[in-house]
Amino acid sequence: MKRFLYMSLFLVLLLPGISVHAQDYILKSKEKVSGTYAGAGEQDYNYYRIQPNKSGYIAITASASDQAPVNLEICNANREVIASDISVEKKENVLQTCKKGQIYYIRVKGKEGVTYELSYKVVTLDKLKYAKKYNYTFTNASLKESNLLQIPIKAGNSGILHVMCETDHSLKVRYYLGKNKVISSYIGINGHNLTGIGVQARKRYYVRFYNADNTTSGTTKIHNLKYQIDSIVAAKNTSRARAKTLKKNQYTRTLIPAGKKTTVWYKVKITNKQKLTITLDSQMMQNKGKNLQLYICDSKGKKLNCDPIVINGEASCSYKKKYVMKYPKTVFGTTAAFPEGTYYIKIESKTKTSSGAFEIKWN
Repeated sequence: MKRFLYMSLFLVLLLPGISVHAQDYILKSKEKVSGTYAGAGEQDYNYYRIQPNKSGYIAITASASDQAPVNLEICNANREVIASDISVEKKENVLQTCKKGQIYYIRVKGKEGVTYELSYKVVTLDKLKYAKKYNYTFTNASLKESNLLQIPIKAGNSGILHVMCETDHSLKVRYYLGKNKVISSYIGINGHNLTGIGVQARKRYYVRFYNADNTTSGTTKIHNLKYQIDSIVAAKNTSRARAKTLKKNQYTRTLIPAGKKTTVWYKVKITNKQKLTITLDSQMMQNKGKNLQLYICDSKGKKLNCDPIVINGEASCSYKKKYVMKYPKTVFGTTAAFPEGTYYIKIESKTKTSSGAFEIKWN
């Protein structure tokens, strides 16, 4: 009889939802389990063993009966902590990077007697829809420089790619053409942010984020993450023979794509002797240093100014209920009058990380 009672008690303790203090459990993907905190001591963790069936992110959902966030940590197969001080709020997923087939442990602790629910699933971030907003919370261990968040984007058309988000921690952002070719400098972001590059149609780009603190403790929110492309037709006037005619007092917009050096030519026809004034609005998203240079040339393409006119302006962005772009303007004029005739304006981007666009006119 005693043996029967002991066996019955043992079976009850194994049932899902029954509290067993400081015990181990096997948690399957999308399975929801309930438990009771064993206490707040180091020895009072309840461990949940998980083994992802694909690589990506473990998306953890949790809630507690006292409505407080559920505090947990993530360990490797040896129960060594790899992500700490994780606070999971109700109706929120927290993402931790994972590899297929590897064993991880989620361990929880809290005020003794409080019950909680816990579940997880594995997700990937490779299908962001155009102009759709996404909200994520990542463990900081998943945003280390050695463990970058990577988001792929395929450009459907050429133009300026804008990536927008709100963050509660400082992050570094960098753009790549394909997985390996660096096409931007590191960009620091915090709060409301808009970054971008010039892109070519049908090319695949990657945006990579990492936490500047490079820590395994805590979490970082990346909310209202989305991307859009401001369409601009790729330049064809890349040689003097294909120079584009600039009409007087009319702006022309030109794309400078990231990942390659670009040279564009414009033709100016002066019908009466006059001084020449050129206005250029820089919409360059990446233009640190003397990267965009302008020359005025004669009818045969010979440079009339030995030293280039440097366009070092870079677009900036502010946020007041929406993102507002600001484009610096460069205006310069010639000291001497130009005789009647045909002239050329040659503009070069000097590095492969200079990108964006500009508008130019003359009068």
